[in-house]
Amino acid sequence: MTKSIYQRVTETLLAQIDGANPREWACPWHRTGGLPKNGKTGANYRGINILGLWCAAQRLGFGDTRWATYRQWQGLGAQVRRGEKGSFVHFYRDMGSSDESVEGHDRSAQGHRRYVMRTSVVFNADQVDGVFNEPAAIPARTSSTDTFDEFMTATGAAVRFGGNEAFYCPVRDEIHVPPLNYFNTPEGYTATLGHELLHWTGAKSRLSRNLSGRYGELAYAAEELVAEIGSAFLLAGLGLANTPHPNHARYLASWLPLLRKDPRAIFTAAAQASRAVDWLGDITSQATRLSTAAAAVQVLVDGPRAETRSPS
Repeated sequence: MTKSIYQRVTETLLAQIDGANPREWACPWHRTGGLPKNGKTGANYRGINILGLWCAAQRLGFGDTRWATYRQWQGLGAQVRRGEKGSFVHFYRDMGSSDESVEGHDRSAQGHRRYVMRTSVVFNADQVDGVFNEPAAIPARTSSTDTFDEFMTATGAAVRFGGNEAFYCPVRDEIHVPPLNYFNTPEGYTATLGHELLHWTGAKSRLSRNLSGRYGELAYAAEELVAEIGSAFLLAGLGLANTPHPNHARYLASWLPLLRKDPRAIFTAAAQASRAVDWLGDITSQATRLSTAAAAVQVLVDGPRAETRSPS
């Protein structure tokens, strides 16, 4: 059962890639209005479930980000329309616990504890009739770089602007990226910088993400898949528009052998991407709290600033 789940998700993605021009094909994560969320709880889906629901929304033309099970919609006073087909979400249940909170992750990332995969069927709000709260506010996707630049500053990552290549340098622990005016669009700038930021999270001093032991010669492709998916998760969470990475065609060519060889690879990549984005959220929140606390301390030391008045 578990094997068929891995294969089904991977084959769905491969079906969208095979036969398409890699320079024209757009991943589901390049056109989305935000992170998919549960229509009852309001919680964002995670890991592979984000990709799966983005795939479904793109294929079926759904514009709403809310998803829920048949019973959850009924509990909200709504009714799934007759003939509508649901989409799958996947959860891991701890064999020694009734807690099903490990959602959308590859179980290999959960250490040595035993987990079993469970699948639920959910329906998008566009498949439902009836009153079930106010329509979900889909985040307005903005192309402004200000929000992302502020986020980058809060991470503490060292970014060097210049040249015409974007890359993360592990030796210097620096992100190198061309200046903003090098990019055709602001979206291209944020997507590229987000991609390199995800590589930055994998450093030994941070999340120590080393995929070579599992994937061998395909470790590069696996890391690029993590960075591409993670960048999409990050930008969607920040409400920023996302466009394909400039090297998307090359990365796509490297993903195919990986996805065909290991049906679990997309699960692992999505789980690692979610973990990295969660970690970035934690450190940026901490940086904001420290900055606010420092400002408060400065006020206590200096006293409130007096208004400056011009002589009358």
